[in-house]
Amino acid sequence: MLALLLCALIAVAPGEELVVQVEGEGAPVLLVPGLSAPAYTFRKLTPLLHEAGLRTVVVEPLGMGESARPRGADYTLTAQAGRLAAVLDSLAVAPVVAAAQGVSAAMVFRLALMRPELVAGIVSIEGGPVESALTPGVSGSLKLARLVGGLGGKRLVRDRYAAGLRRASGDASWVDRSTVRQYFLGPMRDLDGTLDAMLAMAEQPEPVALVPRLPEIRVPVVLLLGGAEHEGALAAGELAALQQGLARLEVVTVPGAGHFLQEERPDAVAAAIAGLSASVASDPRSPRSGSEAARESSAPPGDNDR
Repeated sequence: MLALLLCALIAVAPGEELVVQVEGEGAPVLLVPGLSAPAYTFRKLTPLLHEAGLRTVVVEPLGMGESARPRGADYTLTAQAGRLAAVLDSLAVAPVVAAAQGVSAAMVFRLALMRPELVAGIVSIEGGPVESALTPGVSGSLKLARLVGGLGGKRLVRDRYAAGLRRASGDASWVDRSTVRQYFLGPMRDLDGTLDAMLAMAEQPEPVALVPRLPEIRVPVVLLLGGAEHEGALAAGELAALQQGLARLEVVTVPGAGHFLQEERPDAVAAAIAGLSASVASDPRSPRSGSEAARESSAPPGDNDR
């Protein structure tokens, strides 16, 4: 029987509250939605993971979904990785298999470098080793979106957002009116705050480059790619950087799918996560293997041990 253990805001710093949803029992899986999606994006995936005996921890990063959007905050990917670590520390659920979509995969890569004891494996859903959540070139578009929204054009902004979701999909049938409403719920409630946060993501430089440090990531990584032609696909240079930098990388292409694999092919994403979770549990090199051994050694002796 599954229990909703937590659905709340967790404060990771003053003024910085993240939406966190924890459900299920078993080995923990961290799920981080991409820049264009809230926790709702995993609604098809989490039941499959629960059926596989896994516990899900969904975190909406600062400035995304329904999480806080404080002005003046550090929105670098490095800072976001630190907030993910703070959530895992607060919940005491690590080490996790961390699965992230799009740009949020770069947060998880940084988390594995920053706190390697927290991450047992990584599933990247169309996410590469980017050095910025958004490129500086999008600043003009964001400022225009703020102007349009301020003139009462929130519906226009939402329609353009929905069109972007469709262009990023192999099978766009999932992009219906109800889903777009759920995806845009957080931004609609505070459009100015959302655009301010995105401008910060575009303009704040990362303190340390990720690509040169990829060889330091020792855990296994599964990269899921959509096989259909679509916007937002992993750039050739990003794929090459992962292939050259990661010693334990597996690339899986899902035919017919686009950028939002958790929407179009949740079964493929669930299979990758469950498979990796089972693999790291038996791998003596894995932080999870060590933590499970430690828990067993600290457990009270059974009848056969007395």
